[in-house]
Amino acid sequence: MAEKRIDLQKLRPGDLFHAQYPGGQTVTGLTLEVTAARIRGRDITRQEILEIDRATGVSIPTDGDPCTIYSTEALPPDLHEAIIGLDRKYGSGRTPTEEESKLTLAERKALIFINP
Repeated sequence: MAEKRIDLQKLRPGDLFHAQYPGGQTVTGLTLEVTAARIRGRDITRQEILEIDRATGVSIPTDGDPCTIYSTEALPPDLHEAIIGLDRKYGSGRTPTEEESKLTLAERKALIFINP
């Protein structure tokens, strides 16, 4: 990813953000709700809800270590849509079939772009 930018005040529902845990594991999150104090998002790959302090960008952990937002830079539209597609695929409430679980070319491209 090119230059990483953080602007927590501009995050809106539907925007993506990128965060990292102390051990180096990264998270791509979908912003669900924004209040004056908090950002509520969902980790797209694990489908876990994250509550993040809007002033600091640090998650409020329910267990384990907090993650910290390191980028709010928008992805190119085609990659953004591929990531949203992954969220729909894995967040639909049903287990995808083996065929549905296979990553599409667009999904692979987006994941490689995020984590080169």
